[in-house]
Amino acid sequence: MNTRGYTAIGPARQAGVVLFVALILLLILSLLGVTAARMQTSEERMARNEDNHQIGAQAAEAALRFGESGIATGAPGMTFPSTNPGMLAPTSWNVDPMSLVNWSAPATVIAYAGPPLTSLPAASQSPELVIELLPAVSGKGGSLAVTSLTGNSQPATVYRLTAQGVGADGTSTTMLQSIYETSP
Repeated sequence: MNTRGYTAIGPARQAGVVLFVALILLLILSLLGVTAARMQTSEERMARNEDNHQIGAQAAEAALRFGESGIATGAPGMTFPSTNPGMLAPTSWNVDPMSLVNWSAPATVIAYAGPPLTSLPAASQSPELVIELLPAVSGKGGSLAVTSLTGNSQPATVYRLTAQGVGADGTSTTMLQSIYETSP
């Protein structure tokens, strides 16, 4: 005789419902765990990509400063005509000279030769540079000539420097440009 008021099939049904609810909760917790792991992986990938971008930008910035100082001091190898590697003379406005540059060919770019970039990873320590001689531009007052301190009026020489730096793992590149004007 049943003294507690249970039927023979009562506890078995309750145990089945508890098992079902437990399995559903386990499934929900598993999905939350998998989602959290995926989010962590993608956030880690985004942080690594940003780090690569910043390292490539630092290398490209070093190449720009190297090129600007080379133009300012008249360093050998940074003179026109465009027969020098990495130095592009003005072309027709219909042709983008940067489309002619092959960044993987050392004969078409200027290799970085400034202070060693030992604080950067090995893959990022060799940024590259291309310098274009631009046509004369109008200065203050609308004239194509710039008056020097001696009173001579000569056109200013304008250069566009394009530098390419590589990220830490070599999978990303960053390109920076600057316009540099020399006084006559």
